[in-house]
Amino acid sequence: MHIAGGLYRELCLHPHWDALLGSGGRAARALSRLSPGNIFSCYFERPHEVDTVLSALGVNGSCAFRADPIAFAYFHPLSRPHLQPARSELRKMPPLKIEGRAVLRFGFLEGDAIVNAEKAVYDPQTTGEFPPFFSNGSTAKQLALVLNEQELLSVARIDDVEVAAASILEIHRASCIVVKRGIKGVAVFEPGTASRFIPAFRSTRVFKIGTGDVFSAAFAYYWAELGQDLFTAALSASKQVARYCDNPLAPLEPLASGAHDVREERHPVCEPRTVLLLGAIKTLGQRYSIEEARYSLADLGLTVICPALENVELSHIQVSTVLVLADGIEPDMLSLAHTLVDEGVKCVALAELPQSSDQLTRLVNCETTDDFTTALYLAGWK
Repeated sequence: MHIAGGLYRELCLHPHWDALLGSGGRAARALSRLSPGNIFSCYFERPHEVDTVLSALGVNGSCAFRADPIAFAYFHPLSRPHLQPARSELRKMPPLKIEGRAVLRFGFLEGDAIVNAEKAVYDPQTTGEFPPFFSNGSTAKQLALVLNEQELLSVARIDDVEVAAASILEIHRASCIVVKRGIKGVAVFEPGTASRFIPAFRSTRVFKIGTGDVFSAAFAYYWAELGQDLFTAALSASKQVARYCDNPLAPLEPLASGAHDVREERHPVCEPRTVLLLGAIKTLGQRYSIEEARYSLADLGLTVICPALENVELSHIQVSTVLVLADGIEPDMLSLAHTLVDEGVKCVALAELPQSSDQLTRLVNCETTDDFTTALYLAGWK
């Protein structure tokens, strides 16, 4: 397979992350064992280091020159990244020319890729309007669009996912559309066929940066290179994303043939849930954490109730999950969590400090983690 996509530096403060990957670099590394002959094409500002960079990714390929180094900086994996330089300051480079039987094309910040392929997968990597695959002279006998739900609804200007997908299929002349829906899993659409839905599989931890890139890479491998049908390819890609979340530094390995992972069989489904968010707001850091947790949970499609930030009649609360931000939490909040756990409500706790973990000893059957993103996803999973 031929991969065309960005090679960008990524920085994250918590947890610490400093990597030269980007959408294309991550996809190339992810497939370096599944598809050892894949070729990676990108832009890079230091031509004399290209061989070293490609070797570190475990792939062959080429890098055209770009004028600016590009970096994304995150406070945490669910925060909005800061781009340096700003989009308005980036200088556009001439397009890359890509040819192959199976091609994965990502959208670029600093350029473009003109593709000639039998089967192409196009992930535009933008939250707004994106150029149609064929608009720059690209060709493909079969085209799969991979979009996240926000991208689909934004470009179609329609609030219904199925109606939006039908519209984009026709306008963009695509053979199929795969819609990444975060914690809700994946939806797949083909002309004349009923939509189908695939779960987001559970992982032990959740490293969110790059999960969409890995999904697109794995889907392109299974659909465009191996020739699996749309649903099976998307299902396989969803499973591979869970493996990436557990170990984001490792290339993807083959899935077991003919059987699902036992963990995946037990915990495959995510569904809309109401989360009771409990925590302290005595300090600026605590206030920031609980506000950020409420915003991020809502962004994942969950309903959030937070007594620390709003007036809530606790006697009428009906929730599916209690999420406890344990650092500095008041005893009355812990007592409320304990009462709900005794009533059979699922409990998840974020405890970043050792003394916070000690406070949770009464909360039996409570899943505890020291990672912010993982705690939020655990709260959303069934």
